[in-house]
Amino acid sequence: MEGSGSSGFDMSKMSTAEKLLAGGSILLLIDSFFPWQSFGVAGIISVSANMWGGSGGWAGVLTGLLTIALIVVGVLSMTGSMANMNMGSMSADKLTGFLGAGVVVFGVLKFLLVLTNEVAWGAFVGLVLIAAIAYGAWEKIQSSGGFQMGGGTGGTMGGGTPPPSAPPPSAPPPSTPPMEPPPSGGMPPSGSSDM
Repeated sequence: MEGSGSSGFDMSKMSTAEKLLAGGSILLLIDSFFPWQSFGVAGIISVSANMWGGSGGWAGVLTGLLTIALIVVGVLSMTGSMANMNMGSMSADKLTGFLGAGVVVFGVLKFLLVLTNEVAWGAFVGLVLIAAIAYGAWEKIQSSGGFQMGGGTGGTMGGGTPPPSAPPPSAPPPSTPPMEPPPSGGMPPSGSSDM
């Protein structure tokens, strides 16, 4: 309803990285159930395997689970629910970027394992979607300070500001000559009596 002041979801407020991550992860989850491998048995029977099984099934399962986690975190982040969660020093953008990076690593590994053994069309569609997720994850990680973890004490990779360098060692203060005793024959020390 227009004018009701509801704080609903507005896709125009999403960045390009968020759109790529959201669309890519949802479509990859759908594509994961289509054939990634197709085996012909004696030319009569055709058996297929999706992303969750077949060659490198463990990589497909990890890709699928990380994709589901990416979708859940993306929905929570877009609805503002992540603002109330205590995640230490990690921001929601960085978490989203790292989940996307995990999807990319295991998804590419799954594709390579399938590529050597009766690859089907679903694997190629998955590779395109993984490339979109890779770009979105890279942008999210860059916008949240690179690969720097914690409160800015570690080294950075990719866009973060480097930690401040230590100040140069200061030169030692100039040495002062030792104090010379006062010349004798001056005033007698106080408290001495003449004999």
